[in-house]
Amino acid sequence: MFRLLAVVTVLFMTTDAQLHRISLYKMDYVRQSVKKVNTKLQETFLSDDVLSQNLTNFKNIIYYGIIKIGTPQQEFKVIFDTGSANLWVLSKNCTTPVCLKHNQYDSARSETYNTVTYNGQFIFLNLSYSSLIVRGFLSTDTVNVANLNVKNQTFAEVVDISNEHLFDRYEQELDGLLGLSYSNISVGGITPVFDNIIEQGLVSSRIFSFYLNRDTSADLGGTLILGGSDPTYYEGDFTYIPVTRKGYWQITIDRIKMTSEDLCEESCQVVVDTGSSLITGPELDIAKINTFIGVDEHKTVDCNRIFQLPTIRFILGGKAFDLTGKDYIIRHPNHESICTSIFFTYDSYNSEIKWILGMPFIGRYYTEFDMERDRVGFALAKSSSKCIENLSLSHFIVYFIIIFLKLFV
Repeated sequence: MFRLLAVVTVLFMTTDAQLHRISLYKMDYVRQSVKKVNTKLQETFLSDDVLSQNLTNFKNIIYYGIIKIGTPQQEFKVIFDTGSANLWVLSKNCTTPVCLKHNQYDSARSETYNTVTYNGQFIFLNLSYSSLIVRGFLSTDTVNVANLNVKNQTFAEVVDISNEHLFDRYEQELDGLLGLSYSNISVGGITPVFDNIIEQGLVSSRIFSFYLNRDTSADLGGTLILGGSDPTYYEGDFTYIPVTRKGYWQITIDRIKMTSEDLCEESCQVVVDTGSSLITGPELDIAKINTFIGVDEHKTVDCNRIFQLPTIRFILGGKAFDLTGKDYIIRHPNHESICTSIFFTYDSYNSEIKWILGMPFIGRYYTEFDMERDRVGFALAKSSSKCIENLSLSHFIVYFIIIFLKLFV
């Protein structure tokens, strides 16, 4: 969920509801195994330093995974979002009808919970996203991601949600969000989860990557790899694009090519965002793309024409990254018979950032986010069938090794 709000507010609340306001300005394969339970692939362990968190694909609109907070652990479904840096989950203290439909964090149940206060007062944050504002107070607890226990992680317990009807309609699968951007855009200066993972020595490399499966019928919806990349899910070499401004994962598009004309002829700035279900850009350019595709005034197209639609080519680092109809057309989440374009207008006050590359692009191209070298890498994602074949072979090899060790060692 790409977030461009420049000014945020931290509220300090006393027990008698007095408010104080401060403004902030935000500018070894032996361990590898796969288990199949109820047709869902569980966490895959790649090595001592590279681990994965499997994701569920909800109608090509949202990809979420399970994190656990507290002792004993409480489970939450969250988006792993490269368009923001904070972690938040719904709080037990949120009593609205929308909150009550979701998993809610209950600090009273956790032995490892700690309050976060300033001069004895609870600290409140407002977190703003493209279509959503959440408000919550800070807490600290152990957060488990991909079976890694991140100790003393500060996060927001959300007690208030703007646009509740929108959250209820489109975010019904979610209990929160885990940001994976650079720490300098973390609201309140809170250390992000991935930074704490590195600082606590849980993985050694400041790299993570995503495979997002666009086949909604597949068992494996996607995978987040912590500490590197997994060739099970991509083929060929990575093309790396330097980050132009640390904060969001901001890179440069050389140009966007269609048969009739080129867009971004003098290059454009783009944010790579796993929290966005769309590819967005300036109004005029998006209108040209949708006209080129041949969608109607509702941005819909005959579903039978998907494989006949033209190719749109994104040039990054001098290399062409093609999207075809099956990449940029999706089924409407509430009406499977309606097929719609994922190209939408994004009007930003930020004159530098023009485009957002969301899940449709990352679904076609396995994406590596490298904080060590400040770059983003893209490689062609393997089809879901190839991924399952590779995982099955690895599973057999590991199973054979384990049996051998038990029998002869």
